Formats: sequence, structure tokens, C-alpha cells
Amino acid sequence: MPDMIEPNIHPVLVHFTFAMLTLSALSLFVVSLQPAGGWRDTLKHAGDWMLFFGAIAAIATVAAGFQAYYSVAHDAPSHAAMTTHRNWAIPTTVALLALALWRYSKRSVKPGLLFAALFLVAAGFLTVTAWWGGRLVYAYGLGVKSMPQAEGPGHDHEHGPGEEHGPGAEDAAGSDGHDHGADPAAASAGDGAEGHEHAPAPAASSTAVVTGDYPETPVAVADAFGAALKSGDAAMVERLVSPDVFIAESGGAERSFAEYQSHHMPADMAFTKAVEFTLKDRKTIEGADMTTIISNSQVHGEFQGAAIHSQSMETMVLRRVDGHWRIAHIHWSSAEIKGEHEH
Repeated sequence: MPDMIEPNIHPVLVHFTFAMLTLSALSLFVVSLQPAGGWRDTLKHAGDWMLFFGAIAAIATVAAGFQAYYSVAHDAPSHAAMTTHRNWAIPTTVALLALALWRYSKRSVKPGLLFAALFLVAAGFLTVTAWWGGRLVYAYGLGVKSMPQAEGPGHDHEHGPGEEHGPGAEDAAGSDGHDHGADPAAASAGDGAEGHEHAPAPAASSTAVVTGDYPETPVAVADAFGAALKSGDAAMVERLVSPDVFIAESGGAERSFAEYQSHHMPADMAFTKAVEFTLKDRKTIEGADMTTIISNSQVHGEFQGAAIHSQSMETMVLRRVDGHWRIAHIHWSSAEIKGEHEH
């Protein structure tokens, strides 16, 4: 049952709200243009009931929407889209509730043309609100899991006659973005509006590419990890991290390489490839079989049409496994650079 409403129940409720209120608006508009009696009275009662139940569903939908707004992991571009969706939803819901109260007070008579016209306008606003909600899922990948990646040669499903994969189909796995157990567009740097932290992709400290032997030192592993993300080398990333690696970012966490690979890694690769990281400071706390590396970098560039100008902090814990250093934990955080704060 929890998987049916993951990460929240907002997408379930919104369908009832949209269907009932738009059908009610159309029904009552038709009734307002027709003389009373016969099927018009039946349609009036149906429109009234759909309006009242739709208003109740709208209240529940907005409540669940706010829960989603403050809990679903997201990045800066998707946060802006979420805010637009919210800004359409609130006044639209207020208008629909006001219309429901108005209609309730006049339920014994057929709706007037003014009421019906205003209801249609509100239904139009509801449609725009729903469009923005759909865009959050299909354009930014919020609150959804990525498609499973095909393993081995060919594909793990069959096609009917004449069906083909379109260009870029194999890139779809990276379109879910940052979800931390839910999903998103790829994360960009900087603190977003209203206190939301938007962490960047890993702070790669060099452009070195590892080939051949495994890197021998913790610092070399850290550099190789950033280089592997930038080059899109998933196999190298898997070599460098522990299977149970714990990756924390933006208040969320992924608790294994398998989870990171299926959710966050494609977006990290896209972001790291698009921008430039400049290492400003690094502190290494060494131990016999455990080392912590704290890297401070500046991130500059452009990603998904947004300018990136931020400071990134990466904390990486490595442990020695079978004679090799492997990454056991990563924590990323970032803050937008505000002119005078750049060093």
C-alpha cells in the first residue's frame, strides 16, 4: 500500500478534483442556457453534487500539495516550477470554494449565466494549474522513480511490428533528476527560495581520468570519483565506492550504489559535465583504515538554462577494503555565491 502513494497522495487526489470540477462547470453552464425541466434538472443536480464533492477534494488536494511542496526533493529549476504550480493552485482553489458556497446558497434554482461563466473561468485556471502539475512530473521528474535500466545486449522487452526506439531513448534513465527516494531534474547549485537547499553535483577537484590500475591514495580516489562523474563512467564510479555507500544531499539520502545509480547518479553526471569545479581548499584527516577528505570548491557554468555560481562543500569518508581505498560516505552541500562572498 505505501508504494501506491509514494512519495505522497497528492497525485491521487488531484485527479478527483480536476475531473469533478471541470465536469461540473460544463454541466452547470449547459443548464444555465436551457429552460428548466426534464434532463436539465437531472444535469443540474449532477453538476451540483460534483461541485460540492469537488470542493471537498480540492481542500484535501491542496493540503497534500503543500506536504509534497515541502517534502519532495528537488533542485532550483524544479523549485521554481513548483512555486508557479502552487501560485496557480491557491487562488484557483479559493475561487472554486467561493463558487461552491455561492452555488450551495442557490442550489434550489438553476444556475445563472454569470455564475456559470465565472465557474468556467475558474475551471480554466484549474486546467492551467493541472498543466503545471503535470510539467513537474514529465519535465522535471519530481516524485517519480526512474525507469529500470536494461541489462545485457539488446533490450529486456519486446517490440511489436514496426516499433522502434526513438533518438535519445537510452538517455531516458537520466531524466528523472534528483529525487532522493522520489526523483527530479538534475540538481543545480545554490540555496533556492524559501529556505530550500539545492546541492550541486560532486565537487570534482581535478580533470584527471583514471585508467588501468586502481588509484592508490584516498585523495586520488576522490579525484577519480569526480572525473568519473564528469566523463559519465558508471563502471569507474562503481569501482570507487562501497556497495553500501551512503550519499547524503539536500536533506535526503541514498543508501547503496544501486540506489544511487538508479536515482541520482545520471543527474549528477549531467550536472558535473555541464559546469566547472575549481578546488579552493582541501583538508584531509588520515587514519590507518579510514580517511576523511573535506573539499571546498567553486562551481561556475550554466545548467538547464540556469546560471550556476556557487560554493560547494564535499565531505567524503573512505575506508580501506581489501587493500584499496573505497568511498563509504559522501555529503554534499552548497550555497550561492553573493558577490562579496567569493574568495
